[in-house]
Amino acid sequence: MQRTLNYTGKGRIERSEVRIKKEYDSGHPLPLIDAEFNFKERGLPGESKIYLEAYHRNTLQRFDFGTLKCIMRPEERKLDQIDHSGPTLFRVRIIDESEEVGKVLASAEKLRAEGEGDEDEDQRSSLLELISRPLGQQTWKLSFETNGKPALVINSNIPDALEKIRSNRFFKTLILPAALREVLMYLAWSDLDDEDPLLEQWITFAESIYIKRPLERQPDVQMEWIDDVVERFSERFSLCDVLVSEMEVSS
Repeated sequence: MQRTLNYTGKGRIERSEVRIKKEYDSGHPLPLIDAEFNFKERGLPGESKIYLEAYHRNTLQRFDFGTLKCIMRPEERKLDQIDHSGPTLFRVRIIDESEEVGKVLASAEKLRAEGEGDEDEDQRSSLLELISRPLGQQTWKLSFETNGKPALVINSNIPDALEKIRSNRFFKTLILPAALREVLMYLAWSDLDDEDPLLEQWITFAESIYIKRPLERQPDVQMEWIDDVVERFSERFSLCDVLVSEMEVSS
């Protein structure tokens, strides 16, 4: 049973202090979770508990890794309580449980297992994560489910789907303008604070293509600005000309 937590005085755990791994047993399709911690000296009580939490959508699974003084791998590590329809994110919390209300002393959010997105240099520097998974008869969609940066999801039934969207100009001309429009529309009417890093990065990118985002938040004003951003984006990369050229080559 999870106790009530107090977040006052919370510190930040750096990503470099945590390594999360997924291990697969040949006899079971679901992974085992393992983690290594190399915490910096913070002067925190040695009895403080370490918890690794995996989550996706409204599902969450917690793993107890002992205390700062005695880090221990839990016996039960199978990731079997999580919705596996999308990417699994992780958080790490160091909690003082010496009182009835636990106090979060330090935490890290939106972590990924090694080899899944954040460890990839191209993914890390990109505003739009690129992933592949089954989508039925949809060829692609945008996902905002991870509470991190938006993800462009390509149907895994398409052969070499990720490689095609990275290198095939035909794919890019058809998908990227629509994806850009959808991301900007989502951000324009989301409840993100103006100083949220995700919103700030995308707006900075859009403003580098066109003019500054209007201060007026009326839908028609915002939509006009988004339309102009997408139009200038398409012009900058001559997307229609590229598409026509690719069609001529393939005909």
